[in-house]
Amino acid sequence: MQRRLSPGDGLLRCSLDPSSRAHLSDVQFSYPLKVIVPARRFLPRVQCAYIIGYGGGLVAGDRVRLKVEVDQGATLVLLTQGSTKVFKVRPGRYLNAPTLSETSTTQQLFRLSVAPSSTLVLLPAPVTCFSRARYTQRQVVRLADASSSLVLLDWYTCGRMGMAAGAGHGQDGVEGGEEWEFERYRSENEVWLGGRRIAKDVLLLEDELPPPPGAADDPSTSRDPDAHEPSARTTTYRPRVAPYSCYATLFLFGPSCAALLASIEAEFAALVQHKQPAPFSLVWSFSPLALSGGLKGGIARCAGDSTEAVREWVTHVLGQGGIEDLVSRDLWKGAFS
Repeated sequence: MQRRLSPGDGLLRCSLDPSSRAHLSDVQFSYPLKVIVPARRFLPRVQCAYIIGYGGGLVAGDRVRLKVEVDQGATLVLLTQGSTKVFKVRPGRYLNAPTLSETSTTQQLFRLSVAPSSTLVLLPAPVTCFSRARYTQRQVVRLADASSSLVLLDWYTCGRMGMAAGAGHGQDGVEGGEEWEFERYRSENEVWLGGRRIAKDVLLLEDELPPPPGAADDPSTSRDPDAHEPSARTTTYRPRVAPYSCYATLFLFGPSCAALLASIEAEFAALVQHKQPAPFSLVWSFSPLALSGGLKGGIARCAGDSTEAVREWVTHVLGQGGIEDLVSRDLWKGAFS
């Protein structure tokens, strides 16, 4: 380590050793970021790492900045252990954030570099924002050339459903639920090919009303996901995302994704649309991208009435496309467990 890391900073570098086996040649991280590298080996050119947070989530004011480099010929699979929980804002003074206010935002920034003939697979569990949470994330991927490959899943849920005790029934009939009660969620994904940006996707959900008086008076904070309290808020963006509870975006680029792209495109082309009196429980779309330089790519999007439904869709489309051949069967089986 050449310097002392700032809180939340991290560095991962995946390389091939002289025997052409993938390994993490550089692993650095600082609280509240934590990285776990499993001792078990998978395919020779495949290495896996888990990105997790202490206590299973991010407290208001946390800032995570992770730099990832995948060297030529290697495949790096990044996973998480359970959903990334974003706890609500509680003003006060804390070690990682000396001063927090009601407008403090939890942040994550991933800078991801993929060398020629290498592959990055980022398959996290969904982000779950608690009531009154404020969260923003930015993921910038730089593909060296048309031989670089990327599989990136970005998805989020409506929040905790029916978790609060003694709060009565919410608007959806769920006792004490926190569906769509977070104050702000912003996600930005950029994909670059060499020095040219080939994809940019930005999503912003933000409540346009201030929180109710006294909503954030508690000066304490907790990383315990079971530390909850009754809530019955209605955010201004809620009508635009209901009735669905989980949204996902899947980015696929490069030669390693050829089978995945072909499978998803064929399945999407076979869909038959028809009218019905109520919304479908799950809807999805696929947009193939023809890019200069011979790089093939595509973006798939999904919305479902439950996290389980969207997870089943993700596992189905990736499984049908042969993700096991890319990351190994054992690693894929435990990706979302």
